[in-house]
Amino acid sequence: MTNGRKVSITISITKGYRDRLRTMAAQQNLHDPDQLTSASTIAREIICEYIDGIDRVETNCLANHTKKKEKGE
Repeated sequence: MTNGRKVSITISITKGYRDRLRTMAAQQNLHDPDQLTSASTIAREIICEYIDGIDRVETNCLANHTKKKEKGE
């Protein structure tokens, strides 16, 4: 679900997490200077990957439940 129009949200995180996101962005910018990466970009990627993972788990659970129901288990 990562394709689509991006919209803004506001979240509050501790300073430690913010600093870690900034460090991750700086490391990525050093690795690939032609692609500018920000802390918010890193946070968006982490959040979207996490939610996509949850969706995959839920889809698999539903598919397994449906298979068991069809088999009469």
